[in-house]
Amino acid sequence: MIIDAHHHIEGGAAYTAELLREMDKLSIDYCCVMGLPDYLNWSPNHSIERAIKESKGRIVGFAWIDLGKDRPEKLDEYKEKGFTGVKFTMPRYDYDHGSFWPIYERAEALGMPGLFHLGIVAARKEQKTHNVSSNRMRAIMLDPLCRAFPDWTIIGAHLGNPNYTDATMCARWHVNLYFDLTGSTLKKITPEELNHWLWWRSDSRYRDPLRRSAWEKIVFGSDVPASEIHDLVSDYKRVFDTLNFDEGLRRKIMGETAARLLGIKK
Repeated sequence: MIIDAHHHIEGGAAYTAELLREMDKLSIDYCCVMGLPDYLNWSPNHSIERAIKESKGRIVGFAWIDLGKDRPEKLDEYKEKGFTGVKFTMPRYDYDHGSFWPIYERAEALGMPGLFHLGIVAARKEQKTHNVSSNRMRAIMLDPLCRAFPDWTIIGAHLGNPNYTDATMCARWHVNLYFDLTGSTLKKITPEELNHWLWWRSDSRYRDPLRRSAWEKIVFGSDVPASEIHDLVSDYKRVFDTLNFDEGLRRKIMGETAARLLGIKK
């Protein structure tokens, strides 16, 4: 099974059809599509809701929640509309701000995984009046969330780019924390460098509490237009080949781990 754990809808029905065609070409079974603020006019929740229906279940929706504005009950509404998870980005305060915890608590109770944008966020002119700061989205801020909500599946985007050290060390200690390698990370960082940060092994003295290797905490994601997903698949394959990963680990990264986190069975 192959699951793209991080994607965005870049248009209406035509884009959804293009995405599904590309998924077929690349043998991608499911694609997790992330919501974004409405003011960006890109990947809004209502477009994802439509895509979920049009795809007959192959598109897995993550609804964007406006931290600092939306109430916890909003998650129930999105759950009823067919969304599986929640996307967080561009919060009004740091991710670990106490005022956000009722949202996180509700997501945990509903079994809705949370994917957090981490690190630098693209600058767009529409953000001028929306008080956006990349400093509020650092990987270390997921640490208290993992402790407070141990039964909640949390996925950090972009391996925390550029805070790779904080991201990977949090991943080692927290059994419910995973990361994708989307964004520019696979373009600027060599496989050897990635392996430097993702260094622990299942049989080593230093490992995660469930005795998993570091790479078992990584899930495949694209976060690029449908026409470029093949390029990201090639990047992941380059990493696998360079580091001589066995077939079992490749399968986990490309989809089996995400399937387990999302409750998907083939």
